[in-house]
Amino acid sequence: MIPRNAEASNKPVCIIGTGYVGLASAIGLAELGCTIVGYDVNAERVEALGAGVSSYREGPLDALLRKHVRRRRMRFTSDHADAVRGAGLILISVGTPALEDGSADVRDLWRCVHALAERDLSACDAIVIRSTVPPGTSDEIAAVLGRRARVVYAPEFLREGSAVADFLAPDRTVVGADDIEASIVYARLFEPLGAPVMLTTRRNAELIKAASNAFLAIKITFANEVANLCDALGADSDEVLRGVGYDKRIGGDFLVPGIGFGGPYVEKDLRSLRRVADGRNVPFYLAQATLNANDHQPRRIVELVSQEVGQVRGSTIAVWGLAFKAGTDDVRDSLAVRIVRDLVARGASVVAFDPAVRAIPLPEGATLATSAVAALQGADALLVLTEWPEFTRISPSTIAHSLSGLTVVDGRNVLDPQRIAAAGLRYRGVGRAVDGEPQSLPVAI
Repeated sequence: MIPRNAEASNKPVCIIGTGYVGLASAIGLAELGCTIVGYDVNAERVEALGAGVSSYREGPLDALLRKHVRRRRMRFTSDHADAVRGAGLILISVGTPALEDGSADVRDLWRCVHALAERDLSACDAIVIRSTVPPGTSDEIAAVLGRRARVVYAPEFLREGSAVADFLAPDRTVVGADDIEASIVYARLFEPLGAPVMLTTRRNAELIKAASNAFLAIKITFANEVANLCDALGADSDEVLRGVGYDKRIGGDFLVPGIGFGGPYVEKDLRSLRRVADGRNVPFYLAQATLNANDHQPRRIVELVSQEVGQVRGSTIAVWGLAFKAGTDDVRDSLAVRIVRDLVARGASVVAFDPAVRAIPLPEGATLATSAVAALQGADALLVLTEWPEFTRISPSTIAHSLSGLTVVDGRNVLDPQRIAAAGLRYRGVGRAVDGEPQSLPVAI
């Protein structure tokens, strides 16, 4: 329970960085009644957002953006002084991408901090770090800012494709600070959501974010390892993992085998956490093992294709899905793109389609199709790499009539094995029975 001795500020909230996390946070806070000023150095992005147009694909995002811009609850600027002036809370949500050694690149974050140090922060109740950072970073920021501003670390737990929904229906809100009043001012914004609010230290909050992503990565990798064992033993990973997930101590979320975890967040954060552990001479064997297994999983998917078509070199592979997950057009660190590059490197021709990806630099030997069915034309095999619902609505007979070959490799286990087999095609999933025959009753009794 949040103490009642502090009230939420009615001053504007400034959000520095209007990328995916920043924009979703801005819209979420506007929905909660805050007045938002979004700042970004990218003038073109600022102009587009001011017109109610975002560059991200997510169901309600654009409609909510237009609503709050129209009601003047939200505005955007590339004038730093204007953005910060009079703000009660300043949220920093800039990117911290991975460097080549796996550590987080926090240079943009520090540029923001040093720029704020030059401003009048007398109206500011707290500077809230939302960017994912190595543990200890926000304490360093607090030391640099000194008494000029109180610093809070409040990690985000948003998923691309459902970020606004996640913001407004969180599992928990974590607020890290050494100043209880600063914590309460920020935490009170989220009280209407009814989710648990945890007040803790900045370093604890940083580790909660890092450890949460690490555990999700481990869980995904565990599901893939079990699925690979199921392949070898002739078992069905869908049923094995469903049985495991009924255990309340474990749960079924993220126990879903596939091509591995990719995208711009989980893998980056796990590598960063491992680097932090290395820097303190603390062995983090599980993190390294998880990264090793995840590096192997895309190669295993290519091997499945090779086993089914007989010879990758000279074959044509239709690929459904390039985004790192459904619901977004984000291809940053997408394992699907890595798999396409591996297939091309092995001598295959790839024709790919993704309903959200309209343009992407692909290696020579890979092209984009205009539709999922067009990608199938003349292909020796179909490989599914992103779990778009649209793909499940294409009939197996259409797939069979369009493909030259008979092979379907389902890297996401989203297609129906029985229906694919009934259309005369060979189905191969990740840990699923190759013959597509059910091995037990479909429900728990």
